[in-house]
Amino acid sequence: MHILIAEDEQSLAHSLRRSFEAEGYTASVVYDGQAVLDFLEQNKTIDLLLLDWRMPRASGFEVCKTLRAQENKIPIILLTALNDISNKVEALNAGADDYITKPFAFKELIARINAVLRRVQSSKEVLKFGSCILNVVNHEIHSPKGKTKLSEKEFELFYYFIQRKNSIITRDQIARDIWNLNFLPTTNFIEATIKNLRKKLAEITDCHHIKTVYGEGYTFIDD
Repeated sequence: MHILIAEDEQSLAHSLRRSFEAEGYTASVVYDGQAVLDFLEQNKTIDLLLLDWRMPRASGFEVCKTLRAQENKIPIILLTALNDISNKVEALNAGADDYITKPFAFKELIARINAVLRRVQSSKEVLKFGSCILNVVNHEIHSPKGKTKLSEKEFELFYYFIQRKNSIITRDQIARDIWNLNFLPTTNFIEATIKNLRKKLAEITDCHHIKTVYGEGYTFIDD
């Protein structure tokens, strides 16, 4: 997943980028509102926009209104030091998907990003990868060779992989984000779930989408 960070406080912007990259995301940084619009005009692969409210050359609020007027549906989370309820209402009315007040914990930001993406994706019935389609309603994968049904945990994990395609995902991240564990389990249920996913994918596609990165974790390859 590729996140665009729009924040004129450069130390915060770069700190966020490093934190996102440590979590397996791709992150880019711009420092003013006009740069956001220019960047999005040239880059169509951004999955989420973190948008500071107060920036030069167009505020985050103005950028948000402009994007929505252009019918750009990119998920937007506004970052601001303003904590008055009227500001939150104003942000949401401008088209932001969420609003977080500075200072914030990075874990809370990740949780809000995941919540926003779940809401956005829930409005889409299918996700495409390679020559396959994942139905997010009935948890079925369809390919030219057939279809297969995922269990609840298999679906959660596979959806998680798709969101982070081409990034290295560690077992610690999977344990935390899929099983809500703050420690690595001594049993091999993570490996067992991935083995089941690979087996089901092998039945309907010739591609090996989930690859092991030895000593680091796993990565999802789209094609």
